[in-house]
Amino acid sequence: MPPRINDFWCNNFWRDNFWPKNFWFADFEIKDRKIIVKATGAELPLGFEIVREVLSWFPFYFYEKARRLSRLFANKTPLKIAYWPAEPRPWYLLSVLAYRADVKHVKDVNKAAVVIYFEDKTKVKPPQIPLSASRKTLNFQCYDISKSRVSQVFEQVFGYALAVDPLTFNGPIAVKSERNGAHDGYVAQGPLAQSQNPDLVYQRLIDNSVDNTWAEDLRCPIIGGEIALVFVKRRPLASRFANFNSSVSLRAPEGLLSSDEREKLKQFASMMGLDQGGLDVLRDKKTGRIYVVDVNKTDMGPPLALSIADKSKAVAILTTQFLKLIND
Repeated sequence: MPPRINDFWCNNFWRDNFWPKNFWFADFEIKDRKIIVKATGAELPLGFEIVREVLSWFPFYFYEKARRLSRLFANKTPLKIAYWPAEPRPWYLLSVLAYRADVKHVKDVNKAAVVIYFEDKTKVKPPQIPLSASRKTLNFQCYDISKSRVSQVFEQVFGYALAVDPLTFNGPIAVKSERNGAHDGYVAQGPLAQSQNPDLVYQRLIDNSVDNTWAEDLRCPIIGGEIALVFVKRRPLASRFANFNSSVSLRAPEGLLSSDEREKLKQFASMMGLDQGGLDVLRDKKTGRIYVVDVNKTDMGPPLALSIADKSKAVAILTTQFLKLIND
């Protein structure tokens, strides 16, 4: 009997493939009309927008699960991968790619051919894990994605600065938390009179406006140093730092980033230790320069505002990259 058919009958197929593992709701806490992500401490306002986002995610989740039924008859031994220290939940892009790539997740890192560092935290001590030299590891050098670190590496690679001194900079300043995924930024007018807050970062405000109405972000999934597609996200200027998008379109990178810019983004990702993840890139309409404002080593996606067809197309492209990365 082919191994996948045997799995169907013997390994709780329906529970493992169609029922939420370990009750996902345990990852969150509702307090003071906010949803708190326990792993990161990020807070999301509890309201219509978050409900709409959640409801729009489930159709794609079940779509991907249904696709796997067509692969039950494949008589092949899948590549074994492990995550350390935690397995990504289904809403993380890495989980979607691994699922589409049809790799087998194992809990014992010593039984895996590839081990991927996965910990949804901004800054941790360098991960230490004993592994055989023959095992491939990914993202183990990416353990500090704080915004100050991102700004530092960005300036080294691109030769111009994102970070500013708030006490001397004359102009609008984007003030943000060091934490990844906080989405608590606001605009202040520099120079500021008060002393700097060590928990905040101060960046030049990038004019990524479109038609004086929208803020446009370029989410660039990068795998093995290559950017194969870009998610163009738009939201109202008044909520430019929010985590909700009014629209998202799927675009080829060539029409949005020059070859020199893509090469610098590749170098940037390498210096950050990022083998697989996402870069948030803004283009300043006044200077034409791009700025990397955020690094996501535990990237979520594909974006909820995309249609299921575009989600599937994006996942297919990124899965090809992912398979190349883990098999090389």
